[in-house]
Amino acid sequence: MRSVNGLRELEPVGDTIGIERCTGSMGSRFTLYRFVPEEIPRLAKLDWNIVGRRVFIDPVRGLIALMSPSPEHEEYTRGIDRTVQDMCRALKLRVVTLGSTRWRRPDDPENSGAEPDACFYLGASAEGRDEARREGSEALAAFYRRTPPDLVIEVERSRGDADKPAFYRRLGAAEMWRLDISGNVREAVMLDLQAPDGPKVLNASGVLAPATPAFVLDALELAVDNRLSELEAAIIDRISNEKTGRRRST
Repeated sequence: MRSVNGLRELEPVGDTIGIERCTGSMGSRFTLYRFVPEEIPRLAKLDWNIVGRRVFIDPVRGLIALMSPSPEHEEYTRGIDRTVQDMCRALKLRVVTLGSTRWRRPDDPENSGAEPDACFYLGASAEGRDEARREGSEALAAFYRRTPPDLVIEVERSRGDADKPAFYRRLGAAEMWRLDISGNVREAVMLDLQAPDGPKVLNASGVLAPATPAFVLDALELAVDNRLSELEAAIIDRISNEKTGRRRST
């Protein structure tokens, strides 16, 4: 073992620990530790944020993943926040932006959980959060504990992502968007996390209609480039076209 900023970095020990380091599609650095799940409650007590800006601790699969985001990653994270917020504004849908909040189930070990790049309460969940906030800090804390986000988003692909849809499904989140933008690759996948047979690929968002993978990619580039008037116009056009299409199909 060696010390990193006061926290010892664990190296592989027999069959108990596995370690992998990798670079994501946007240049962010990831370190993945795999333990026997029984070790996670003890290890979750350590402050893993000392060595990683973002932390994912899955007590079921025995995974601790650390991430140091790249500047490009952070630009696209801020861009997806703006895109979702502007879509909700145009749809007159209440939204609460929750950033990279760490989420865990009530019976999971303290300090475990996942920190998505972006996550949101939408519609009724956002309104429920507003009501809890008016009731006071205890009511708000209880609301957060029992209410998972409607939408979680990861903006960069890496080998450490494979466990995340299953984790967010267990958490109770409704939908996940997985983005991959690097070089000539531009991909967005929308997943219905609560589909009966497991996460299911969607052609369009079920929680933020009329978003589609192609539209989100185009809108995101406008947001990242700070072309905000064009972003607003694109969203309004998309909503209008969707309404026209529904009228024609009836």
